[in-house]
Amino acid sequence: MEKRMISLFTFFCLCFTGLMTKVASINFSAYSFAGTSSGQKTVFVGSTRGKIYDRNLNKLVDKTEKLIAVVTPTVGSSEYLDFMSDMDSFNESIRSGSPFAVEVEQEINNDFLRTFSVPVRYGEEATAVHLIGYVSADGKSGVSGIERAYDGFLSENSGSLTVSFEVDAKGRVLAGMDKYVNDRNFNSQAGIILTLDSRIQKLTEAALGESGIGSGCAVVMKINSGEILALSSVPVYDPENVAASLGAEGSPLINKALQQYSVGSVFKPVVAAAALENGISQETEYECNGTYTVGDKVFSCYNSTAHGKVNMQTALENSCNCYFINLINQIDTDYLLKLCSDIGIGKADSIADGLSAASGSLPEADVLKIKGELANFAFGQGELMMTPIQMLRAYHTLATGNVVAPTVIYGTLDASGNVSAQTGAVPQKLLTDVTVNTLRKMLLSVTENGNAYNAKSKQTDLAGKTGTAQSGIYRNGKEICRTWFAGFFPAENPEYVVVVLNENGTAGNSDCGPVFKRICEGIIN
Repeated sequence: MEKRMISLFTFFCLCFTGLMTKVASINFSAYSFAGTSSGQKTVFVGSTRGKIYDRNLNKLVDKTEKLIAVVTPTVGSSEYLDFMSDMDSFNESIRSGSPFAVEVEQEINNDFLRTFSVPVRYGEEATAVHLIGYVSADGKSGVSGIERAYDGFLSENSGSLTVSFEVDAKGRVLAGMDKYVNDRNFNSQAGIILTLDSRIQKLTEAALGESGIGSGCAVVMKINSGEILALSSVPVYDPENVAASLGAEGSPLINKALQQYSVGSVFKPVVAAAALENGISQETEYECNGTYTVGDKVFSCYNSTAHGKVNMQTALENSCNCYFINLINQIDTDYLLKLCSDIGIGKADSIADGLSAASGSLPEADVLKIKGELANFAFGQGELMMTPIQMLRAYHTLATGNVVAPTVIYGTLDASGNVSAQTGAVPQKLLTDVTVNTLRKMLLSVTENGNAYNAKSKQTDLAGKTGTAQSGIYRNGKEICRTWFAGFFPAENPEYVVVVLNENGTAGNSDCGPVFKRICEGIIN
């Protein structure tokens, strides 16, 4: 009897050893059980959350899938499994007869295993990460971005997939009994539809990511609708491993498009618009000798360059500070401030319910009574601060005469595949057609003939302006500059507005101009 027992024990050991040596190509990271009830054991396979789509119903999350096999722990199942990393848990499942779920590399379906496709929320090709945001470690709640702003809707449309087994009193699977697949809204396609166009989003990310801009953003908006087609911020982070970016250089977790920054000369066309609306001719001239004295303060053009006799167009082409200081003193300041306020400067932009950009900063009228502050304001310095979203609004106004509220929400998709579109923004008229036509020509000339030459294109007419602004922030004894390029295209009949920002740059033309051009040409192509 003793020999028979030893032989039987040896036989089971050999079977067990064979099972362990054949386990490979599997990541045994998730022995998850939804629970055990009387006569039944349930294995958790995966969960889903409401989807997030672009405007063309391309998935922005859950784009890739992983394979999860639910395994009935028998000697027969070892034939299909390779090496597992968590052998202790595996051995325990074999001893207890408990079914388990494990990630596998290929689909396997037989009496011992059944494979299911489970979506990966972000994956290696995650896009628009700053706008979409990320979820908590358990995947149950949104922490940032759209995931947080629409957490209620996305959670309501969540689902789960489990597999149940009939078990004996000791919780071991009963041989010959069927498995029961429990699909609780797991494959629902309901979700949020964003205004993003994934093609434009990808080319914007590529243009910004390959530009050498270490910290900044690029945003593209559709003319008249206010729909944001692309929003890219750098540096990026991995939404599957957020902890790796905590405290990293460049603050990867911050969406730069929603932050406020000093502005610089990219603001000059707004001053020009106010002047034109005040009846000041674009032919108004000024003799620039490189400096402009206000009281005991001396303002200068870049490198104190003397531009000589310039009018409004050539002053924009050469970004002449002195011309615009002289010009702003001829404008009704109250009107200029109202125009800025109507554009949205100094007001927080809600680009989605629960997701807003900073308010920026617009000087008070009393502040601009101080001549030095008014001079600073003329070329976008002093107390003025804007977000890239507000810059979109401003250049939309310059391009069309209308202001429109930017948005990233197109609508929703229900479980039956029905789209409910959000009501479109209603543009508000701020500038006359005469002023708009003049601004379009002048801003086209800035890229064609002026110091924004890095944005000049042979494929289309690009209109825009550079900006380089002092930030008042110093690093290693050197002041950090915010550099910009903002514009629209095609110049004569605009369809898109594009804004590019570098948080720590040298000059708008060299830093941001090429990115602007690449995005615009990419959209055309």
